[in-house]
Amino acid sequence: MFFVAQLIVNSNLSPLGTKLQRLNSEKEYLVEENENINEELAKLDSIVVVKKLAQKKLNLDQQDIQSTIYIRADSVLAEK
Repeated sequence: MFFVAQLIVNSNLSPLGTKLQRLNSEKEYLVEENENINEELAKLDSIVVVKKLAQKKLNLDQQDIQSTIYIRADSVLAEK
């Protein structure tokens, strides 16, 4: 009787053990993928990278970013 009960328990646990192994493998993959994404995000968040992307994709060059234009207008008054 004990052996029959043990066989039933084992037959129920075996697929669960296989599923648990699969889920653990998937978890390890996702944790590694998450670390890679965080690393890439940290690289892209760098101010140097942002400046380079602005220069390349938006055609902004360093001179344009730091340009200041002064306009002289004697007829303009600032109000409080």
